[in-house]
Amino acid sequence: MQAKDSVRQFVRDALLADRSREEIRKGLRQAGWSTNEIDNALAQYARIDFSPPIPAPRPQFTARDVFIYAVQFTALAYMAIYLINLVHALLDLWMPDAADFPDLELRATMRLRWAIATLVVAAPVYLWMSRFAHNRVEKDAISRRSPVRKYLTYLTLFVTAMIFLGDAIFLIYGFLEGSATLRFVLKATTVGAVTLAVFVFYLRDVEYLRGDQ
Repeated sequence: MQAKDSVRQFVRDALLADRSREEIRKGLRQAGWSTNEIDNALAQYARIDFSPPIPAPRPQFTARDVFIYAVQFTALAYMAIYLINLVHALLDLWMPDAADFPDLELRATMRLRWAIATLVVAAPVYLWMSRFAHNRVEKDAISRRSPVRKYLTYLTLFVTAMIFLGDAIFLIYGFLEGSATLRFVLKATTVGAVTLAVFVFYLRDVEYLRGDQ
């Protein structure tokens, strides 16, 4: 029997013996089980005064969830990337530099058009899918603990954190090298601001998910 099965069986037996959840939690903690293992074992059974303990409904990995959250987070990625491209293109047009390539203005204009076109499509898709997912969660509490949503949220946090750290390193390197112009600083600040905003927003979502477990 695996460890998670043994602790789950213990929790069931303890609940049948009319032991409170706090007593069970305390006993398992004293025995050396981790908080996460204890929480997972207790979450297997509904908080209802009934004997035998009623198994709690568990979230399922469904194709529908994959579709909903894959579209939502892909649209988010497009929004973040092309919002940064939009600001960078505007900075290239507003703050030209003598060291720029001769066709920089043409390339910046093309990037600006692509960014606007992408945002016009991606932003409504993201907002609509987010609203759809929110309404689904409000109607079905189990959807709130969707494993697809959970893993994509943590993946988003990881990616944005890595980009933010890389951007900070790049900015510091620019200052040390002496190439940190105002345009350079504004571009780096744009990347940092967008990634930090996404990180903070989904960090709150993680707290929301944890609160429902």
